[in-house]
Amino acid sequence: MRCTASSLIALVVVLGVGLTWGADPPTLEELAAAIERARTGPDGERVVVGHISRKLAVSAEALRAQRTRTGLSWGEFLIANLLSQATKLTVEQVVVEFKGGKGWADIAHHHNVNLDQLRNEVRQAQQAIEQRSEDRAPPRSSETQSSPGTTTPTTVVPAGKSSGTRY
Repeated sequence: MRCTASSLIALVVVLGVGLTWGADPPTLEELAAAIERARTGPDGERVVVGHISRKLAVSAEALRAQRTRTGLSWGEFLIANLLSQATKLTVEQVVVEFKGGKGWADIAHHHNVNLDQLRNEVRQAQQAIEQRSEDRAPPRSSETQSSPGTTTPTTVVPAGKSSGTRY
């Protein structure tokens, strides 16, 4: 009985590991959608744009303007930029191919871009964005943090008078 239970557990572990190894990695479309979901969370836009700005070494303002022109989500926009960097194409040329019906993997293959490397780069960005989303501080409250019934002393300095402290 004990041998059968051990064998059964070993079989389940082997099958579980085999299924994990055999699982397909997420597609670029799935990773782009995950980045877009992170963007919709509280403070998500700032986190996503900030990460992409640092990753691509382009100002946030320039990225916002270019993304607006392309009509892509932030995740798709990141992929288009990474494909542009890996090829001799402009971002606009990559976008035309994508909007023409090609998938990201098809575009990568067509231009001899290493799909696994591209996928890993986008996945790392997605994970970093999600991690930063989880690490954000709670939103600031407009109320003071003191407990009810207690007051925080304040010093009021009349206009034109100095508090005596020099900076």
